[in-house]
Amino acid sequence: MFRRIAVVTVAVLSMAGQAAAQDQWGVDVALTPSWESGPGVKQLFSADHVDMQGSAMRIGFVRGMELGGDWGMALVNTTIADNSSLDVDVSSCGRGNCGTFLRTVGRTHMTGFEFHQYQPFKTWRNRVQVGLVGAVGLGWLRGQVYKRTTTNESDIESFSTPAGEFFPPSNSVMPLASMELAASAIVVRGVKVRASGGFAMPGYHKFGLTFIYLIPR
Repeated sequence: MFRRIAVVTVAVLSMAGQAAAQDQWGVDVALTPSWESGPGVKQLFSADHVDMQGSAMRIGFVRGMELGGDWGMALVNTTIADNSSLDVDVSSCGRGNCGTFLRTVGRTHMTGFEFHQYQPFKTWRNRVQVGLVGAVGLGWLRGQVYKRTTTNESDIESFSTPAGEFFPPSNSVMPLASMELAASAIVVRGVKVRASGGFAMPGYHKFGLTFIYLIPR
């Protein structure tokens, strides 16, 4: 019995070692031409109304296989478009709507890092895959926003509010999280292109492209 267990253990470890040996280090660049806020996002911002748009870029390293999944770490730069808005504690009052109203002036940036993992579900012809990619991380808002606080008695305005106030729960650090449906294709040996779309804090990615280069061993 113990001999059989030892044989099975050695076989499993050998297979795991072979699988790990197939992993390759590489680099990836991801571009998201457009994202926007959508249903459910306002709860994440503890806000009454969120209307945000922008674009994003990510560059980092990966480890994985051409015909398998991959994981990696990346630097992220997200742009929030001019005139994006966030309203907090809005209520009806004698002046119309009272509350705190934030608007971006020019482009506001969020920089940070994230860890991602891609898991394919199905592969066709050893070239095309469909799967799911998820990521978590932290970002820091940079820039200035226009802030107006309206009460029933008066307006209190500020033109130099730090962009961190766009995320009321923290005022400094914003959590990053995403879950996107993805399709990948091997263009040439070692080069993969992945298209994805789905939820990605602080909004929804309409469409994104990731270019992956796996360095030959």
